[in-house]
Amino acid sequence: MREYIDAREGHVMTNGEIFGKRIYLAEGMDKFAFYEISDTEYEAIMQSEEEDQ
Repeated sequence: MREYIDAREGHVMTNGEIFGKRIYLAEGMDKFAFYEISDTEYEAIMQSEEEDQ
C-alpha cells in the first residue's frame, strides 16, 4: 500500500509544485518536503496562475 499524507481540515498539502488534500507519495518522495497552506492561500495561488496564462 502506498504511503500518503493528509491535510487538516481547511488546508491543502503542498511542496510548492504538487497540491492536494491527500498526497500519495511516489517511491523516493520525501513526506517532509510537504507543508500545509490554508484553502484561502491555495485559492489565491491557483487564481494567480490562471491570470499568468
